[in-house]
Amino acid sequence: MSGTPENIIIGAAVVFVNGADLGYTKNGQTVRYKPEFVTVVADQANGTVRKGRSQESMFVKWTLLEVSLEQLRIAMMQPAENLVTPYTTLVLGYNDACFTDEVEIELVGSGPDCGVRTFNFPRCVITDAERMYEMKRDQEVMFEMEFEILKDSSGHFGTIVDG
Repeated sequence: MSGTPENIIIGAAVVFVNGADLGYTKNGQTVRYKPEFVTVVADQANGTVRKGRSQESMFVKWTLLEVSLEQLRIAMMQPAENLVTPYTTLVLGYNDACFTDEVEIELVGSGPDCGVRTFNFPRCVITDAERMYEMKRDQEVMFEMEFEILKDSSGHFGTIVDG
């Protein structure tokens, strides 16, 4: 068996949300693709005769070590006006069911042959998963963020570019 050692990628990425570097993260970043299929079973066969992709979803996830109020605002899907000037108070709670805070996410990390690999997802929304802000005596404060990546009008989630 042969392989190309230069194609082995090591290292985490820098996370940007709306162009802003989020700083330190812990345990790396995860991009997850989730297809769903329709299974067709015919009376004349003892098994599946066809599978067709009926849905596809993508997600991106990381754990923050630098937990700013702006990052909490995005994670808790609060409008920008809930972060009160001079950005020292975040007001929690919002009653507009139509408000969805879409953000652009970019991950810039190591690529093959010591290059750079950049993931760009222009349309992302925070997932409906529960979030916890934990403060412990013997551990740094960490905050997990997970976003669902939305498709654009062309049906694309985004891009991965090696450079």
